[in-house]
Amino acid sequence: MRKHKSIIFVGILVLAFAGFVVYKALSSSTAKQSSGGGGMSRGVLPVNMLVVKPESFTETLVVMGSVEANESVVLKSEVSGLVTGIFFKEGERVKEGALLLKVYDDDLQAQLSKAQANLKLVEGMESRQRQLLDRKLISLQEYEVAHADLQAAQADVALLMSHISKTEIRAPFDGCIGFRNVSPSELVTPGVDIASLVNGDPAKIQFTVPERYSRLLGSDTTIRYRIEGENLDRTATVYAMAPYIDKATRQIELKALSPNSDEALIPGAFAKIEVLLETRHDVILIPAEAILSESAGEKIYLYRDGQVVPVMVESGVRTNDRVEITRGIEPGDTLITTGLMQITPRTTVTPAVKKE
Repeated sequence: MRKHKSIIFVGILVLAFAGFVVYKALSSSTAKQSSGGGGMSRGVLPVNMLVVKPESFTETLVVMGSVEANESVVLKSEVSGLVTGIFFKEGERVKEGALLLKVYDDDLQAQLSKAQANLKLVEGMESRQRQLLDRKLISLQEYEVAHADLQAAQADVALLMSHISKTEIRAPFDGCIGFRNVSPSELVTPGVDIASLVNGDPAKIQFTVPERYSRLLGSDTTIRYRIEGENLDRTATVYAMAPYIDKATRQIELKALSPNSDEALIPGAFAKIEVLLETRHDVILIPAEAILSESAGEKIYLYRDGQVVPVMVESGVRTNDRVEITRGIEPGDTLITTGLMQITPRTTVTPAVKKE
């Protein structure tokens, strides 16, 4: 029995010694790996780097807008009556003052003839009374009656001529006339739209910008824009700004003038507008992909003295691919621009490409 216990004890000692040998071997292997042995390296990450430099930057704002006519009006008749003549073709250009449409006025013309005949009679009477007054054959009061009759007759003629002018629809300015909504012999009333007249040269570009940019804009501000379906950049000059900010949208409306002699800009067209705001110097811009967004803010990684240094930053203006950094980075800092998601507190990085 005692001999059997001795054998068990010796077996336990052998197993313990074997375990100790295996542990030492594993520890030695791990130590070699940690020290760079065996061809493996711990946390070495090749990354692209960028040396930060200040530069000049013109801030731009991209907004949507629309093309408007320089002048636009819907033609209407001031009086009711039958259409006796239409003197324009749809879609043609007309000159200011051109007769476009005529409403029946025969009754007014008859009244005008009567008033003009009466005017001639009264003019003769007033002339004779003035001669008699000069010869002191009548009193001043008698002459004043004749003169008042003359003024009344003149007013009757002027009134009828005004009524007749309202039966004529004339172009208030040069422009292109649209489709007509009336036909000959049709009864028109003051509420009927006859046709539209548009003057498109120069064209007006209407757009709105957020209120924070209002101080940077004003008369003579230049904008660039492009209309839908055109691969052409055009320019316009701001000539007016609304005197108030829209309470609902917190936007302010502006209008700019753009040459349109070829009438390629059609009122109502969509316009993509780029507003040039201000040029600033010594601005730090970095690639947008070099910034990580976290709950605490925005973070970048800098490379300083061979170490990766995380830095919280504050950003400003953003373009399509770059972001302005207003705080947290200085000229001359080396910015890590790739491999950001693989970087950990113990990561060692090596430059893959270093841009100046």
